[in-house]
Amino acid sequence: MKNINIYNKLGVLLIIIGLLNSCTDVIDVNVPNGGARLVVDASIKWQKGTSGETQTINLRESTAFFDINPDVPVKGASVTVTKENDGSIFVFSDQNNGSYTATDFVPELNASYTLEILYNGYSYTATETLIAGPVINRVEQITEKANGDTEIELQVFFDDPRGVKNYYLGEFTPSNLPMPSLAVISDEFTDGNENFIENDNDSYVAEVTVGINVYGISRRYYDYIKILVQQSSGSEEGGPFPTTPVPLKGNVTNVNDSNEEVLGYFRLSEFDTTSYTIN
Repeated sequence: MKNINIYNKLGVLLIIIGLLNSCTDVIDVNVPNGGARLVVDASIKWQKGTSGETQTINLRESTAFFDINPDVPVKGASVTVTKENDGSIFVFSDQNNGSYTATDFVPELNASYTLEILYNGYSYTATETLIAGPVINRVEQITEKANGDTEIELQVFFDDPRGVKNYYLGEFTPSNLPMPSLAVISDEFTDGNENFIENDNDSYVAEVTVGINVYGISRRYYDYIKILVQQSSGSEEGGPFPTTPVPLKGNVTNVNDSNEEVLGYFRLSEFDTTSYTIN
C-alpha cells in the first residue's frame, strides 16, 4: 500500500507540473492605439531681472505604448505667439529638431498671449496670461530621522500679496538627478502672509545642490499640474487608496477639429530662482 500511495502522489505532482507548464503561454495584450498625438511643451518662463526675450517652444508627436522609439520631433510647423493688448506677433523659428525659438519676445505681467501652431494643415491655439512670480526670501532644510532612515525636506519661503488669489509652482532640480520634481500650492489659507512651498526627495543627501525655481501660475495650470503630480506619484502619497487616474487635458485645442486630443500646455510665468546645498 505504501508503494501505491507514493505512485499516486507522483501522479498528482506530474499533473500539477503539466498544468503549470500550460500556463506559460505568451499572452498578447491588445493596447488600443489612437494614433500619434501632438505634444505641446510651450512654457514661457521669465526670470526676474532678465529681459526674457529668448524663449523656446517644443513640439513632438507621441508614439505607441510599446514603441521602443522616443516621441518624434515635429519639424516644419509654423509657431507664433501674439500679445493681445498691442497685437505684437513673435515668430518662433524652426530649429529642425522639434524646438522653435524666438529671440525678440516681450514679456508683460498680466498681459494675455495667444499661441498659434500651424501643422499638417491644422491650426492649434491656446490663450494664457503671464502671471507674476514671488521673490524668494529664504530656503530652510528640515531633517527628520525615524527607524534608521533620514528624510530631508526643503521649504522655500516667499511673501504672498494680500487680497489676490495666487497659485504657485515650485521646481526642484537636485544635482544628482536629470529631472526636476514639482510641487504646487495656493494661498487659500495663507493670503497676505509669508508662504512656503515644500519638497522632499530620496535623492536629497549631503552636498547635493538643489536648483529651485518658484513660478506664479494661473488657476487652470495649477489644477493641471496638481493632477499631474498626484498621478505621477501614484500610491506614494495616497497610502492604500491611490489617486484614480483621470484624463489630463491641457489648454491647446485644434481649431479645425475640436475632437482631436492635444497633449501638453501653453503657460506664461515669471519666476525667481535660487539654489541650496544639502547639509
